[in-house]
Amino acid sequence: MKKRAFLAGSAALLACSAASAQGWSNYRNEEGNFHVEMPGTPKLNTADIPIGNKETAPMKEAVMSTRGATYQASFIVYPPRIAGAASADVMLDTFRNNMSTGSSYRNETKLTLGRFPGREFTVVQSPTLNIAVRIYWIRGKLYQLMVSGAPGIEVKPDTRKFFDSFGLIKA
Repeated sequence: MKKRAFLAGSAALLACSAASAQGWSNYRNEEGNFHVEMPGTPKLNTADIPIGNKETAPMKEAVMSTRGATYQASFIVYPPRIAGAASADVMLDTFRNNMSTGSSYRNETKLTLGRFPGREFTVVQSPTLNIAVRIYWIRGKLYQLMVSGAPGIEVKPDTRKFFDSFGLIKA
């Protein structure tokens, strides 16, 4: 009896895992030169982001919400005068500081995608909302991966899967 219950429970767990895995799809953005796994078909948006001197740059994003989390992959192409103004570390520090304005951040880690620098950190927006963030600065483009959810979202397997699936189409 216990063996049958264990097998039934294992089969149900495998079925749930397979159903969950089937919902993920590879999102490709040719213009942004990247791909990433997302838990469904994302909604695509464009927004003008202020970049200083009364200028804006278009941010293109793919957003997918699930129960308990919102996934966002985006990129912004900066003009050459900004892209070449400082080192990648200074640019990443600036982006991190801007993203966490009015909040706090924690658990910052420096990382790379091939030879390109990046950062990962968690923005604590409120006692009930964290944003896990991974950013890369690549040839004048800021790539942002974000997962918003309850505290602890940064260590969830789906967050890790989303972050770790990001890659360039052409390096």
